[in-house]
Amino acid sequence: MKSYFIFAIFLTIAYIIYYVVIITQELYGKKKDGKPEEEVFNIDSDEEEEESISVTESDTGFNVGSEQYETEYHDSAANEEAPEPAPPEETAAMRLARMKAKAEERMEEAEPYLSDTYSAEDMYKAMVSGGHLENRPAMVWNPLKDKL
Repeated sequence: MKSYFIFAIFLTIAYIIYYVVIITQELYGKKKDGKPEEEVFNIDSDEEEEESISVTESDTGFNVGSEQYETEYHDSAANEEAPEPAPPEETAAMRLARMKAKAEERMEEAEPYLSDTYSAEDMYKAMVSGGHLENRPAMVWNPLKDKL
């Protein structure tokens, strides 16, 4: 560790000397009178200025400057008769019934177990009574605080 501290002290002194030299050069050194940092553009007032052209719109067309343009509007939806869509061959209810029958064919018959479910009201009563409900097995409650 001794060599590390010697290196750290030497490096700190070198940085101090470096920054003192840089600061004194900026304060007392020659000022650079070279080219300016910004770029300068010459703007000649001899060139013609561009004039804007007015554009106006009306019901029948529009005007650009002194020229007038006519436009026509065709209501294609009113002129053409829309063909009536063909009635669907299968309604959503028929599709649902077909898919349900197909799914029931693939299902297996299963014997449910652990189907003694508790409703929200039953769970509340069980929590209040400490896990004992009438005509049901006692429930064991493990508080979460014990796990943490």
